[in-house]
Amino acid sequence: MFKSYIARLKGIVGDKKAMEIINNAFVVVSAGPNDFILNYYDIPSRRLEYPFISGYQDFILKRLENFVRELYSLGVRNVLVGGLPPMGCLPIHMTAKFRNIFRFCLEHHNKDSVLYNEKLQKLLPQIEASLPGSKFLYADVYNPMMEMIQNPSKYGYKETKRGCCGTGFLETSFMCNVFSPVCQNRSEFMFFDSIHPSEATYNVIGNRLDPLIRGKFQA
Repeated sequence: MFKSYIARLKGIVGDKKAMEIINNAFVVVSAGPNDFILNYYDIPSRRLEYPFISGYQDFILKRLENFVRELYSLGVRNVLVGGLPPMGCLPIHMTAKFRNIFRFCLEHHNKDSVLYNEKLQKLLPQIEASLPGSKFLYADVYNPMMEMIQNPSKYGYKETKRGCCGTGFLETSFMCNVFSPVCQNRSEFMFFDSIHPSEATYNVIGNRLDPLIRGKFQA
């Protein structure tokens, strides 16, 4: 898809200007949550191949590294890479684990997120050092989200364990559509669906990242 965009861009502004735009572009990469939820925790297709979570983490990180290196080969130089959220606190994950209303975060899965994020933070400077002219920045989403979960009233939240869409326990992606009921006060929900944060949550995370992004990429 990105290669198609580059081709279209070159057709509009020419090769030289297109590469200038791409070289100066700010690219955000988000990878991991669906890989762990859909392929390891709740639908364990990859768990048969990687019985230990650390091995699967390394597999995902290698795929991520290959992806950003390919972006670099296409002209991308400025990349923000998001870490994992507290996976054990995602509504869909708690739904798969608990069959009653007494839902709480799965701490061992949160620890998996912490370990993955530590590995990612060590990997990015190594990639940056090996790619001349590149800038990579780690985006911490785990700690801001944990703070919101632990102090919901501080952020105006009344609900942190289910999403705003549908029942809030399972719906995500295409299951949230024009036919799905949504909550009346979206700003009071930490999650929009069972996986993705609400706009209010993204605003908090974005405001925290803003000075770090400016310091890294405008320097």
